[in-house]
Amino acid sequence: MFEVSMKKLVTNIAICVAMVSTFGGLQLIALESDSKQQVTWSADGNSNMRILDNSRVLEMTTNVIVSQGSLEIKGDRAIFEYEASTNELRQVQVHGTPVLYQQQLDGDENLVSGVSDSLIFSINDFNETILELIGNARIDSPSSTISCSSIVYVVERDLIREAAGPCEGALGAQQN
Repeated sequence: MFEVSMKKLVTNIAICVAMVSTFGGLQLIALESDSKQQVTWSADGNSNMRILDNSRVLEMTTNVIVSQGSLEIKGDRAIFEYEASTNELRQVQVHGTPVLYQQQLDGDENLVSGVSDSLIFSINDFNETILELIGNARIDSPSSTISCSSIVYVVERDLIREAAGPCEGALGAQQN
């Protein structure tokens, strides 16, 4: 029993390392100008705002669309968390059935797209846009596709930084 569990663990770790190495070498990059754009949103349903500790929390429902340049996230409900004193955006959580993501890549008209049960949009300490696709996560780009339980994706580098299994995917040009 222990041997079987260890083999599965080692196999899953090896698959994740191989995927990160493989997908990390891709030269596709999201539009550089996207990260310089303001995050905007729209929703057909209700919204409410409250202050919790040092955070300003904005919640909205029904056909929510979050955009930043060519980056677009669609879902059923979104929760925005801002720094209360500066109104700097910390993160956005989007939930849906499913949540849809798409963005244009730099240098061509190709799109990278994704789907998941929920998604967390945030900016890391290196000023990179991080998307955490959680639950039935999938990302498709012109040169690869990957499906996992969850995926952590660095937008500016088209890099799948982490992927929790089970996973499956393909590397190579997509067929139309």
